[in-house]
Amino acid sequence: MVRFKVIKGSQLLLGIAVALLVAVIAALALRFALSEAPGQATGAQASEVEQQGDGGEVRADAVLASLPSEEDALSLDPGEGALHVEIVPEATEVPPDRPSVLLYHTHTHEAYEQVSEDRYVAIEAWRTTDQDHSVVRVGNELAELLRARGFDVVHDTTDHEQDDLSTAYTRSLATLEGYDERFDLYIDLHRDAYVEGTAEEEVRVDGEPAAQLMMLVGNGVGFEDKPYYEENLRFAEALTERINARVPGLCKDVLVKDGRYNQNIGVFSMLVEVGHNRNTLREALAALPCLADALASLMIEDPIPELTAMQTAFHDAET
Repeated sequence: MVRFKVIKGSQLLLGIAVALLVAVIAALALRFALSEAPGQATGAQASEVEQQGDGGEVRADAVLASLPSEEDALSLDPGEGALHVEIVPEATEVPPDRPSVLLYHTHTHEAYEQVSEDRYVAIEAWRTTDQDHSVVRVGNELAELLRARGFDVVHDTTDHEQDDLSTAYTRSLATLEGYDERFDLYIDLHRDAYVEGTAEEEVRVDGEPAAQLMMLVGNGVGFEDKPYYEENLRFAEALTERINARVPGLCKDVLVKDGRYNQNIGVFSMLVEVGHNRNTLREALAALPCLADALASLMIEDPIPELTAMQTAFHDAET
C-alpha cells in the first residue's frame, strides 16, 4: 500500500520528471481501457495514446508537449515552489512506548532575578504568581523540549504554595496522588536559593550564559513511609553524569537531604533545581536543552540496564 505525500520545494525539474511518470502511467491505463473497448475510442483518444508496432510502447509526445519547458519551470514563482509527488510506503513498525513524565512545581511562585527589559510583579523578593516569569514558565519550556524528544508529558501547573509555603509539599503530594496512572518519571521543578559567598562556576551553553542545574534526593529520614531512595539516587547520579558529559560543569553534584520531598510517589522521582534566584529567567531557560537531551539519552536512546530493571520491578510490584 502506498500513499502520496505532497511537498513544496525548489527542485522543479525533478517535479517535472515525476509528473511525466504519472502521465505515462495514466496513458497506459487509458490504453488498457481502449483495448477492452476498441470500438468506443474517439479520435482524440487515439491521437493521445499512440502504439508502435506489436510491442505496444506508449508514446508521450502529447504529454511532453503539454509540460512546461525547463526555462518555463525556472521562471515559476519560487514562493509557490514545485509540486512533487513522492510515493511513501506505509509504516509497518509500531513505534515504541513514549516514556511518561509528570512535571509539577511544589514551590510554584519561585522566580528569578528581575531584568529591566522583562519585569514581573513580585509578591515578595524573587517570588511571583505570574506564571510567565516563575518556575512554571521554565516547566512549560522543558515540557515542550521533552515532547520533541519523544516523551509523553503532563505539566501540572497547580499552585501548591497558595498563601502558605510551609504546607506546599502536603498539597503537591495530594496532586500526585490524584493521578490514577503511574508515570515513568516525576519531576518537581524548582529554582534554588543563592547562598552569599558561594563560588559560582560560569557555564555557557552554545555561547549563552546558563544557570547551573542540581538534583536533590530525599533519604526519607523523619518519615515512616520512605521514598525509593536507592533508585532515585542512582537515577539522579546517572542524569548528572549525562548532563555534564554534554556541558562540563552545568550540573552540580547530587544533593542528598533528610526528608522525602514526595519522592515516595514512585520510581523515578526527582527534585530538579534550575538555577537560583540571582540567575535570570533567560539563563534558566538556556540550561533546559541539555537537561532534555540528557533525559532522552538516559530513558530512550541509551538506557542503563540497572535503571531499567529498577523501574520494571517497581511497576511490576504496583500491578
